[in-house]
Amino acid sequence: MRVVEPAPANGDDCDLAATAVCWLTDEPQPGLILVELTDVRGRSHQLVGKVAYFDNGDDLTPDAAYPRPALVRCTIDHVHHDVATVSTRWVSDRHGEPFVFDVSVTALQPIP
Repeated sequence: MRVVEPAPANGDDCDLAATAVCWLTDEPQPGLILVELTDVRGRSHQLVGKVAYFDNGDDLTPDAAYPRPALVRCTIDHVHHDVATVSTRWVSDRHGEPFVFDVSVTALQPIP
């Protein structure tokens, strides 16, 4: 019997696959890292935030080897065919607005 995953829907929370590029600083605690992701149009985006915002376990540390996998917690704003418009949940711009990206639905992981 094949288990069918539910299709992503508006309002769902998810994790977006990304890459932690480097550890930037230990201050403020627990430290800041640089994370990159690519949208469906092939544009690269860089996010800077506390390591806890991107951690996919306990492997994002100052002395870890970079680059390495990371996750960006997002909320799905809209789904059209194979493209989801998502907004970041914890990371925002300097005005407090979430970042918004169009990504492939295959780049999203449901949050258990």
